[in-house]
Amino acid sequence: MNALKIAWFEYRRRIRSKWFIIGTFGMPILVLGISLGTGYMAGSGTGIETKLIGVIDETARYGQALSSALEVRYADREIKPLALTVTEGKYSTLQSQFDELVTDKSLDGYLVIPETFASNPQIRNYARSSTNFRLTEVIESELKDVLIHDKAAMLNLDSSSLSELFFEIDVAQYEIGGTEERNTEELVAEYIAPFIFMFLLFLGVFTGGQLLLRAVLEERSSRVIEVLLSTVSYNELMGGKILGLGMLGLTQSAIYLLGGLLAGNYYNLSVITPTIGLLYFVYFILGYLFYAGIYIGVGALFDSEQEAQQAIQIITFIAIIPMVLWTLVIENPNTTLVNVLTYIPPVTPFFMMIKIAVNETSIMQIILTITLMMASVYGSIRLSAKIFRTGILLYGKRITLPEIVRWIKA
Repeated sequence: MNALKIAWFEYRRRIRSKWFIIGTFGMPILVLGISLGTGYMAGSGTGIETKLIGVIDETARYGQALSSALEVRYADREIKPLALTVTEGKYSTLQSQFDELVTDKSLDGYLVIPETFASNPQIRNYARSSTNFRLTEVIESELKDVLIHDKAAMLNLDSSSLSELFFEIDVAQYEIGGTEERNTEELVAEYIAPFIFMFLLFLGVFTGGQLLLRAVLEERSSRVIEVLLSTVSYNELMGGKILGLGMLGLTQSAIYLLGGLLAGNYYNLSVITPTIGLLYFVYFILGYLFYAGIYIGVGALFDSEQEAQQAIQIITFIAIIPMVLWTLVIENPNTTLVNVLTYIPPVTPFFMMIKIAVNETSIMQIILTITLMMASVYGSIRLSAKIFRTGILLYGKRITLPEIVRWIKA
């Protein structure tokens, strides 16, 4: 009963905080703003600088043709990412001049179109750094088109004949058994949705864990913990804090999922299904309880938040693995690597959320991972309870690993 009172107190105190409201509603707005902002910048050319590339054209033909092709390509761009300065002549004669222009940063680099380019289509790129590496792909594509049209003219092929030879293939996307073509927005939403589910799970679990760590450290440093332990047991105090902050995380997740459901209905996207929603909360609870045990155990060992954060870093780094590999999991959800990582408790909830969202898991795998997480939660809470009971009232003493092992064995 005392544990429930503590849980309600922690939940009510935190949910009324202006920082909870700002964090809960501000985070989606911030993420959406960054996404739209970067998308606008990428599309409008804001933040892009024009790379000045010199061209030594030994053919006296293809350099100007390439420059004209790029002018057409970037005609609607306010800021062109690439500008060419074409000079006809021999590389052996012009090399020192162009090297000097690159050295004094008048040019970002230069290309050489050899005299034999028509028969041996290879150009050379000399650059001060690798920053213009991707721009050479654009040059390669445009120069290839120029050469194709040149060879077609030599073979007396007109433009209509070229259109018959070179064309784009349009792939229409359909669901299994579906009759209506799926639009691009729906496909993009389904591709991004697994990452969003995993990110929300990560955010909820670690926000709750950090709040739990701070709560323990604050009460420990101010000696409030001694007063609390005079009226409640160690297990009631620990259980109440874990439960209260877990309810806070569930509330935050429910708000996000409800927002996602409303947005999906508005745009006619069925990204959040009842199954995904139910399993999200299952893995959230299991993931939170697993990490809550770790955080509250660490909080009982240290006097300052700085020391506690250093100790918790390795766990945080492990949990970031799904953030790094999310595209791999979406595109290759059943590889040996992904399946092995799925059964490692610190990252199990996050990998499973991605696999569930892309519908690439089985009922057996869900049952096994839930069972694994339940066992891991039991172990995490049990070990942290032993550490919490012994270490919470130890002040000013540097606790060693052998001591922690001895507490656990006791």
